[in-house]
Amino acid sequence: MARVARLRYFIPYIAIGIIIADLVTVLYTVYEGPFPAVVPLGSPLAYRNIYIHPPAAFTTYIIFGLAGLASTLYLWRRDVRFSRLALYAAGLGVIYGFTTLATGIAWASESWGAPWSWDPKQTAVLLMLLAYLGYFPLRSSIGDPERRELVSSVYLVASLSLVILSILANRVLESLHPTGEAVRDFASDFQAGWMFGARMILAIGTGLSIIVLSYMKTGLPRPLLTLVAITALLSLASAVYMAAPLLEGEYYRVVNAEVGNNGLVYSVTVAKSDGSEETIIFDPPVESPVKPATTADGRPTLTGHIIVLSGDGSLRVLPHWSTPLSLALYTIAVLAGVEIARRSGKSG
Repeated sequence: MARVARLRYFIPYIAIGIIIADLVTVLYTVYEGPFPAVVPLGSPLAYRNIYIHPPAAFTTYIIFGLAGLASTLYLWRRDVRFSRLALYAAGLGVIYGFTTLATGIAWASESWGAPWSWDPKQTAVLLMLLAYLGYFPLRSSIGDPERRELVSSVYLVASLSLVILSILANRVLESLHPTGEAVRDFASDFQAGWMFGARMILAIGTGLSIIVLSYMKTGLPRPLLTLVAITALLSLASAVYMAAPLLEGEYYRVVNAEVGNNGLVYSVTVAKSDGSEETIIFDPPVESPVKPATTADGRPTLTGHIIVLSGDGSLRVLPHWSTPLSLALYTIAVLAGVEIARRSGKSG
């Protein structure tokens, strides 16, 4: 009993440590994470969404999978503890599922050219999310406790089919969404690999930590909640700070650039907000804000980026709006999960 008591004492500290590490790493990667030098469409910086969207998606699948497993165990053992675990997992899964869908739409608006295209992957994620949202009115509509747990568990087990459909949609059907192999190719770069791997591990760890806290009803000491709140506020403030330059004045999309072997930019052709193009010549040439300035085959890496002209005549690259939005959405999702765990602890 003493060991169990010690374990219950340390669980909140371990869980909150994982959650804070998750928020810190997501903040770091959206500012410093590697991104592709050249992309088919849009801003290469939009690909920093890879440190938010795929980890959120994978965590969603694991959480919904846990809900299905817990429901299966309830149907086998008729132990209400499994049904309660499934309830917490389904609730958190919906929060992460919405985050997955919203961050995917934001990223697609830039890298696919449209926020919504009824792509098989997008559609499958939407159907999955709607199915799990339906679990809660179904559960609350049944008055008899034993029948409520039975029907709800069967529903969650059946809903696993939509999780599988979402995972396989872009593999079995033609889709704009990249497969896991494409993500692994990007992560094969050492720096990108360890950052992406850390994001995946910590995002999953955060999701599972929140479920553990909610299920065990351990309660969260006020100092731990304060640390989470401070970290989350820092993340949200950083998202606002990142997006602010996009609201300050006119910016341009680089269509092409003349870049020398010395990394200096001699001219850029930009697309303006009215759809016209303009060539800006730099005399003297300015240093490219993107490093390296060209790819191995000589293509300028400034192409596709969103830029502004600074007062001193230099170039400054701006993030795409999808990245700070995704950062804010992910932070809010984590905060919502922690709030669920806090309320669960108070009710326990």
